[in-house]
Amino acid sequence: MSNTLQNCILTIGTFDGVHKGHQYLFSKMKELSLHYKTKSIVITYNRHPIETLNNSIFPYLLNDKEQKEALIKASGIDEIVFLDFSEEIARQSAEDFLKDTIIKLYKPSWIVCGYDTHFGHNREGNSKFLQSHSHKYQYQIYEVDALSYNQDIIISSSLIRDLIRKGFVDNVLTYLGYYYSIKGIVITGKKIGRTLGFPTINLLPKDKFKLIPDSGVYLTLTNIEGNLIFGLTNIGVSPSIKSDNKVEIETHLLNFSGDLYSKEVQLYFLEKIRNERKFAQKSQLITQIEKDIQYAQNFIMSFNKWEYIK
Repeated sequence: MSNTLQNCILTIGTFDGVHKGHQYLFSKMKELSLHYKTKSIVITYNRHPIETLNNSIFPYLLNDKEQKEALIKASGIDEIVFLDFSEEIARQSAEDFLKDTIIKLYKPSWIVCGYDTHFGHNREGNSKFLQSHSHKYQYQIYEVDALSYNQDIIISSSLIRDLIRKGFVDNVLTYLGYYYSIKGIVITGKKIGRTLGFPTINLLPKDKFKLIPDSGVYLTLTNIEGNLIFGLTNIGVSPSIKSDNKVEIETHLLNFSGDLYSKEVQLYFLEKIRNERKFAQKSQLITQIEKDIQYAQNFIMSFNKWEYIK
């Protein structure tokens, strides 16, 4: 371990979402690191602990590892350490984890913790635990209070997940501080959209646990090799034209043509336009898509939130 990483300002957590509450905690770490002229370090996990603890198979991730790392670095943190959350770590006592990982490797001068910081077996490593062991291991504690919106809504990953599951992607911006997005690979679909005059790209999320918004039609931006293209994204089974009942993420890109198969893109969700519904005739579906495109074009004319595309 490099001496430049010892006597650091350190925090530990899952930090799924890197939402405004997390960003606030990181800003306090940065203040301390500048004041004491030392490094700031975030210890987090390669995979969400829920995968080990609950053998989760349902989508829940707000950020994949790549997105999380980029967002934490953008907050001004000097170093990020990713740990594998194994069954061994899950069984390890809070004091053993503190002694054998945090203290032995980093010897922090300050440990910054949030109001809901937990680590170790049975989540016993909280702020009170850290405070009670601070003299023994010679560090100081800086506890960051919960960040609230309108004084009564605590910003949390669980709140944000609930909103995304319900399709409220525009509300999520308030708590994340950036538009929710999905990184994925463009795969071959059934190419039915082009028969209607509205070709689409099908997105396969890079992480199978990535949380997908509720079914419906969304206004989106797609980052294609650095170029941002507005589009309309349908999440769902497309009941008017398909019968396999398979949920897909299909985007009709506005004013774009080109072959994107096998390319990696990032899809940003700006606003939900409407719920998915079944039309009796294809002509009715086409008419509705034309209305959706007109709505999108009006939206684009006044869009000015580019700083929230991260």
